[in-house]
Amino acid sequence: RRDADPRIYNDGVTFSETLRAMQAAQQEVLQRRKRHAFMVAPRPGASAVPLADLVLAFASAELERLKSRDGAPGFAKFADARLVTGRPLEAALGINRYLGVGDKSIWLGMGRGLDAIRDEFAASGTEDDLVCLEYVLEGTAGCHPREWQHSGGKQMDAFYEGKEEDGRRGRPLSYFVEHPQAREAALLPEHVVALRLYTTAAFKSINDPLRNRSGAHPFPVTVAFINDGIKRLRAVGAGAADASERRDFWRGLRNVALPDGFHQTGGTEYAPLSTSSDLEVALHYSDAAQERLLFKLTTASFLERGASLQFLSAFPGEVEYLYPPLTFLDPTGKVETITTTCGVKFSVIEVQPRI
Repeated sequence: RRDADPRIYNDGVTFSETLRAMQAAQQEVLQRRKRHAFMVAPRPGASAVPLADLVLAFASAELERLKSRDGAPGFAKFADARLVTGRPLEAALGINRYLGVGDKSIWLGMGRGLDAIRDEFAASGTEDDLVCLEYVLEGTAGCHPREWQHSGGKQMDAFYEGKEEDGRRGRPLSYFVEHPQAREAALLPEHVVALRLYTTAAFKSINDPLRNRSGAHPFPVTVAFINDGIKRLRAVGAGAADASERRDFWRGLRNVALPDGFHQTGGTEYAPLSTSSDLEVALHYSDAAQERLLFKLTTASFLERGASLQFLSAFPGEVEYLYPPLTFLDPTGKVETITTTCGVKFSVIEVQPRI
């Protein structure tokens, strides 16, 4: 009744008209969500917006940067490369099987601890690998003068862009071993050394043999400690306020395609898998490419999340969540393709990580 309560119905507006307006608004919301497979919050506490809006805004800003830098925009062309992933069975069998030296050899090596890591790097490390090992084991944080190309010319354990230092400068390895997060995760010194090494330029020597799978891995004990350390560090997230809440993480790749059948069966990432909780960071990892792949990793609890290595990372400005090798990526069926006016294509796929 129109005269039931003047606070509810405006004069001259019938109940049926109000109902139709509400239904039309609801349909608009549903249609908007149907057009856009993914609705995401750009920052904590913000309202969800279509992922496509955020991606297109990033692409527009990127285009302007390229124009100002080069005078004309240009994107690296698609190279017909395919992301290399393994079968679900390989994730179930565990990393030791794919290191090429046998379980018992790895167990014995882990028992030898830091001596085994030193021996692996002495036998197979590059010159840069050995510099990084010496720094991690014997150096003091922030006191190595070299600027590393892979990090954009940054020094190890230095803080840039006005970011506040965390007290590590001038401290030895024991500072990281005794860090509250390391203790909460029950990390051994070997875990800390292996994880610290992975955040240095030595990551390439660790990752490439895992992805190429051409014979025995030169650093099997180091990889075993990385794998175990990442899994232990999930304990840090157990006490967080969002431990049992849904959280999304992102991984951006440039000029690669998914393997055949990935949408149906998923795939296993052979090497440690870096992700970010910040969508823009992931988009930057796919920048300046014609074809871009964006993984949205959706998690329901801390047990499905990678480990934050910021407290021990040699480059603490790089905030990432690292998943262990042989993480299985299980597609949920949600996908979206976003194409810019310049023809840049973003292929977005949602997966659930299985550790």
